[in-house]
Amino acid sequence: MRTRRILLLLLLLPGLLASAAPPAEARIVDGVVAVVNGAPVTFSEFRESVSEMLGIPEGDADLYLRLERDRARVLKGIETMLELVLVRQRLEALGQAVSDKEVDQAVDSVRNGNQLSAEEFQAALEREGLSLPAFRRRIRWQMERGAIVRALKMRAVTVTEEEVRRYYEENEERFRKGGEIRVEILHLPAPPAEEGSEQAVATRIAAQQAAEGVRSGLSFAEAVRLVTPAVPNAAAMEPGFLRTEELASEIGREVERLRTGEVSSPVFTAEGGFIVRVLERRGGTPPPFEELRAKLTEELVDRRSEQSYADILSELKGEATIDIRL
Repeated sequence: MRTRRILLLLLLLPGLLASAAPPAEARIVDGVVAVVNGAPVTFSEFRESVSEMLGIPEGDADLYLRLERDRARVLKGIETMLELVLVRQRLEALGQAVSDKEVDQAVDSVRNGNQLSAEEFQAALEREGLSLPAFRRRIRWQMERGAIVRALKMRAVTVTEEEVRRYYEENEERFRKGGEIRVEILHLPAPPAEEGSEQAVATRIAAQQAAEGVRSGLSFAEAVRLVTPAVPNAAAMEPGFLRTEELASEIGREVERLRTGEVSSPVFTAEGGFIVRVLERRGGTPPPFEELRAKLTEELVDRRSEQSYADILSELKGEATIDIRL
């Protein structure tokens, strides 16, 4: 079941506040946190987005909103949700809205690809902190992101054979077999089961805060001090050169994606949350280009899609009327 769990996670795209989810259907009675081109966005939609962003049950998102004292972080979360509203509005204007039927087919494809029954699939999602409706919203977001890029920036994400070969040459160190890697790791231990869900939620929140702090320039030691009030046993370590196989499988896959010097998003295992920076690689032999061609083509398209998506969001926000009422 562990491999099936990982297959579910492979659908998630890197970059962005990347794991945030789109707003759900509007509630009949609810508070309004923003209005986008005349369309209201409710508080419950924001709460659902927070729960999916952090990978926690929706009810625990209230805890996050109580604990978070940084208004800028809350506003950033709202901004991410509003961006998804803008994308949906533009797709509808283009006549290319993603239908419920298409979402259902995509969800079924994931379930069938993992060879899970409906009950097993539901259980696997619950282990990831997701309900089936939440997973459907996440799938819809991915589909809408892809649809808007294809509609407006398709030429920008098309890659040639020559570009893929050049990308291989620039990144071959990441795929060397038999080599060693030196990393810096920030570990936020998982709380004991008896401490309940509140500490688990606090750990996930702290991991997100630490990752954002490191990306903004904090050292790992400074990030540890940032999160120690919430996770007293958080620690930074530099274990020296390791073989990639010595890392936990979830961390190893993330490390392979990173170039030297880059920092991962939070990675969660049974032992807690991890943030990793690749410091150095040495030794090993790169596999032949043909072995990596398909993988690198997809990766290069993904990277270009991220940039194109960011450009689209900038254009949409420049044209939009947005009123935040938090």
